[in-house]
Amino acid sequence: MALSCNNTLFPKPFVTSCSSQTQGTHFSNLPQPTKQDPIFKIKGPSTLSGHITVSGSKNASLPLLAATLCCSGTSLLHNLPNVSDIQAMASILSSLGAKVDAFDGKMMVNSDGVGKVEVDLEEMKKIRGGFFVIGPLVARFGEAVVALPGGCNIGKRPVDLHLRGLRALGAVVELRQVVPINSPFIFLVGSLLDGKVWARAANGRGLVGGKFRLDYPSVGATETLMMAASMADGTTVLSNVAKVMEPEVVDLARFLTDCGAWIEGAGSDNLIIRGKRQLYGSECVIKPDRIETGTFMLAAAITRSCILMSPVIPSRVSCLIDKLSQAGCKISRLDQQTLQVSAHPSHIGYDLKSFDIKTNPFPGFPTDLQPQTMALLTTCTGSSLVEESVFDNRMTHGMYKLSYNT
Repeated sequence: MALSCNNTLFPKPFVTSCSSQTQGTHFSNLPQPTKQDPIFKIKGPSTLSGHITVSGSKNASLPLLAATLCCSGTSLLHNLPNVSDIQAMASILSSLGAKVDAFDGKMMVNSDGVGKVEVDLEEMKKIRGGFFVIGPLVARFGEAVVALPGGCNIGKRPVDLHLRGLRALGAVVELRQVVPINSPFIFLVGSLLDGKVWARAANGRGLVGGKFRLDYPSVGATETLMMAASMADGTTVLSNVAKVMEPEVVDLARFLTDCGAWIEGAGSDNLIIRGKRQLYGSECVIKPDRIETGTFMLAAAITRSCILMSPVIPSRVSCLIDKLSQAGCKISRLDQQTLQVSAHPSHIGYDLKSFDIKTNPFPGFPTDLQPQTMALLTTCTGSSLVEESVFDNRMTHGMYKLSYNT
């Protein structure tokens, strides 16, 4: 899906000197029609300044928390972001019987006490990432009952690759939905929007090694099957997987390896995993969130501001750095983990120029930065083309008129 932007439809944003007193941006949290639909009123214009501390990656944290279910003993994760998804995943682990202690941006998880394999339906509705537990539960405990994932409404995000991959590792997988008590049918089996996935090891003991080729290099499916295969009996070969250089896949593979897993294939689209009967708890530090980093970089560009941010891993946002540099932003690496992003006219000498983007898996342009980038492009000189190739419903924000009130 593609959408073109022409800045002639939108007036230029207000800017002030980077060295002058920054005007305040005012946020009014208005009464909420529902808890699921908060409204924020933002009064501008203003510029940004100062230093931003980037949180740990949410997209890396969720599969890492799920992976603790694979481990005997205690795992300790550092630098977890303080967001509701992390709290929801911790609640899911606790509901299964794991002991979870959170303190000072850290989380300690011991899953030796897990006594159930069915995830509470209401907990699963809160986050899509809760579905990650299906792989570890089947691999370690031989069975899992998990609701089909909820989460954000950005288009079709099927889990068929996860389920077909588990079948290739010796699991029996069914999709079921309980119907009203007065129905002549107890269960419906098929592709359901609000059903549950029932998975169990066909041999009654655990998963076995196998071969599976993903139709699409899905990050979520790769992570789910990597966790499952790490405890399967024998060798598993996964092909056409999300590249092991994909940041979140890298982080998970490193953690599982530290826990005792054997994973080979870094840098390729094939993974060879030799399952281990038992993995042991380990410790890891969550890397900085590349999407949060990119969002603040784009905020600096949109408001024509100059800001610092750390910690940052530049190689994980290199695609955005290239695009913003192409537009005219000045991006400097002050030390190993600190970036300075400036789009102020006094620094760059001219207004920002338009550019085109097409979303793709890493190292391509991140789909999670596409909406913010589109907002920036409405303020740039010239026309731009935005193409979304990952999610089919991630252009809805482009259907609303963006304007500045001066």
